[in-house]
Amino acid sequence: MRMRKRHNLEPRLAACAAVVTEDPFSCRGEWLARYPGHTRLELELGCGKGRFTADTAAASPGTLLVAVEKVPDAMVLATERCLRRGLTNVRFIDGDAARLGDLFAPGEVSRLYINFCDPWPKSRDAKFRLTAPSFLRLYADALPLGGEICFKTDNAPLFAWSVEQFQAEGWELRDVTDDLHAQGPVGVMTDYEAKFYEEGVPIHRLVAVRTAETKTTAAGPVPRLRDAALEDARGSHFSLHLENATRQLCHAYYRNFQQDPDLFEDKSKLKPYRYDPDKVNKFFSERRNRPDRRYYYILQGDEVIGDLVYKKIDPERKSCEIGICLVNDSYKNRGLGTAAEKLALRFGFEELGMETVLADSLLSNTRSQHVLLKLGFELTAEDEHFRYFRITREQFSELLRKGSI
Repeated sequence: MRMRKRHNLEPRLAACAAVVTEDPFSCRGEWLARYPGHTRLELELGCGKGRFTADTAAASPGTLLVAVEKVPDAMVLATERCLRRGLTNVRFIDGDAARLGDLFAPGEVSRLYINFCDPWPKSRDAKFRLTAPSFLRLYADALPLGGEICFKTDNAPLFAWSVEQFQAEGWELRDVTDDLHAQGPVGVMTDYEAKFYEEGVPIHRLVAVRTAETKTTAAGPVPRLRDAALEDARGSHFSLHLENATRQLCHAYYRNFQQDPDLFEDKSKLKPYRYDPDKVNKFFSERRNRPDRRYYYILQGDEVIGDLVYKKIDPERKSCEIGICLVNDSYKNRGLGTAAEKLALRFGFEELGMETVLADSLLSNTRSQHVLLKLGFELTAEDEHFRYFRITREQFSELLRKGSI
């Protein structure tokens, strides 16, 4: 989202000089000496309008919190916010994360926050993501052993990709979650996060700890980021990707929804569907209260093309059942169903940690059965209504390795 230009930007920033560090490079290695009365230094990359900055600083008056923001129109709001609250343990830098090595000495920063950064979804732009290897090594330089990065995002593909980068770069991951606020609000929120929470958007979060195995800039050249598009990282040549179920996506889905006759054993129960916003709102709210289920929408670009549910989730056996429904007939017979099922399997095994995925299909729905068998599911049982299918992580991984699917 592009930040709106602020009126009287220069005089407003000048009025906030008390919390803005004009020459931050001269503070390298001396931040706590330059601003005495604090026992540790923490860093926030991209403070936005400053809600998280102000609340975090207020909660830890003995910590010096330095916020780096390269968009002055955002930073002015954050500085004004902190001044209104009388906070004296915050300093703002008008700068870029790529220059952290010039701003902070090795081991000078105790903790670093990255909240809702730009996902840069295209492969050619992956190097700009704040969780790319080149940035992770800069952070490792600035943190001591045991120093932490706290990373939050609403973007599931970015989070999954970032987890891979952290692990490859030798960070120890703790408190990894795909739904931080599932049981109610947790910790300090950003403005975006508060909005997402009200809309029912799950928040992904992790804490990465620097260890002796963590790579720094001294480790040599960073790996090239090949095939790093977030859509590609989810594994579909149709550039499909998953988004956590939100109220907005739920309405987008049901606005264009048509009943699928193949999902009805008794065709007499098939009735014309009519979009009703109130019913959709009720349906979405009821879905949020199902702890044994995870809901996503399947998107092609910005277009919602399908609904995905992981149900009957068994954490002990690491198994679940999947169900997919394309939004209407215009998306059928184009290979999208197969691509969506493959995407769902990959996400279930690689991101949700499942070992076994189950599925079922009405006897009459031969199209669905064909897709399941094509993707490597094995038929395990049949009764007078359904056929039941099963695939394991090992079977799916082997088919991927061979290029069979």
